[in-house]
Amino acid sequence: MPESGLQGQVPAADRDSGRSQQGYSCNMELVGQYQWEGASWVNPFYKNCAFMATSFGGILGKKSQGVQVVDMSDPKNPKLSTNLTSPAMFAGTWESLKVNEARGLLGGVAVGPVIAGAFFDVYDLNGDCANPTLANSFSGNLTLPANVLGHEGNWAPDGLTYWATGLAGGSLTAIDVTDTKSPKIVFTGTSVITNHGFEISEDGNRMYLSTAFPAGLIILDISEVQSRKPLPSIRQLGSVFWNTAGASQHTIPVTFNQKKHLIAVDEFASESIKFIDISDELNPKIVSRLQLEIQLPQHATTRLEDTTGNGLFGYEAHYCTVDNKDEPTAMACGFLQSGVRVFDIRDPEQFKEIAYFNPPAQVGKQALLKGSEHTSLLVNNIGGVPGSEAGNLTGDSLAPILARSLSNPTIGANLTADYCSSPPKFVGRDELWVTCQDNGVLALKFTNGAYPLN
Repeated sequence: MPESGLQGQVPAADRDSGRSQQGYSCNMELVGQYQWEGASWVNPFYKNCAFMATSFGGILGKKSQGVQVVDMSDPKNPKLSTNLTSPAMFAGTWESLKVNEARGLLGGVAVGPVIAGAFFDVYDLNGDCANPTLANSFSGNLTLPANVLGHEGNWAPDGLTYWATGLAGGSLTAIDVTDTKSPKIVFTGTSVITNHGFEISEDGNRMYLSTAFPAGLIILDISEVQSRKPLPSIRQLGSVFWNTAGASQHTIPVTFNQKKHLIAVDEFASESIKFIDISDELNPKIVSRLQLEIQLPQHATTRLEDTTGNGLFGYEAHYCTVDNKDEPTAMACGFLQSGVRVFDIRDPEQFKEIAYFNPPAQVGKQALLKGSEHTSLLVNNIGGVPGSEAGNLTGDSLAPILARSLSNPTIGANLTADYCSSPPKFVGRDELWVTCQDNGVLALKFTNGAYPLN
């Protein structure tokens, strides 16, 4: 069924009536699902396998701890293969769980509730990805080295370095994974006060780092780390910022017409996705912005009415992916309460949405979804205004918002819409695999010839 309101909206009326529990879709249908106890923020795929991290906040109530490994060999019937419970996987990996395709490695740092340190785990996926092998075991199940602080993480494309960022304090840690059995820290330092997600250039010499408060982007020269220079340092090249009250989530390096660009995704304050020309690294320039209709400034009060009581985040994007980093044709994004959205981006200044899938709301299932970050009290409010929209409260909007909150008292999120926060993956010619926090792993298929694009 299509959306009943603005683009990307799950209207308050649909939440109250139960309509949102049927979900919304256009040019996309569900092929198969593995829900189990729900998922954390970022959950990657590799070949026929899905790696579904679970919430730190649900440790005392979960039936299955750590990262759930789901065999997607039959997308119509995904099945649990095993679960990974080494220290980082057990504690929760938040946005650090990433796959390196070049070497077939899965890595992540211990994040816990929001930020933590002490552990980095790396798994070899080259045998059977449905049964990964822990590479850096030490004293049984204790894995080192100890990253300084972890919240986000990612690989250099060659798979020889894993980087972790710590959000608070701007910490950066580079871990040499040349020998997967014995990773070692080769750099620790800081960037800006609040760094976030990032991508590394294909040659490993640049980090495209997102920032928070202000939202923005900095380009770092990390070539001394990549080349393993003794006592390496990093240096800032260019930067661009856009919202002092916003938070950027991550970046995607791409080329349009052979010109280098970044796609920068914001996760807070209903900010847009930015397309940034970085052909001059010292002076990155925003060339276009993508927003859903519900994200536009004139709909701020409507957003508050819809999302109050359903957790910290509203209709923001969180993680996106493209079908090809060189001259991409399509971009797919998890838009939190707006579901999974797919866009034609062949022209980076003229976008067109081609499909969406917002899965059924899981109202009343909090007790069953202990693996979902969305149900965790660590990231939610008590029937209140989402933090991502608090800046839009005005005298005129406060009274009706409070009235709605009081009329629907909940502890934690009311689950009237899911949180689709993980990067989707284009699979084959016409499938998209993704994980949403309450609905778990979803195998989706494009319909009506929406994709691939001709």
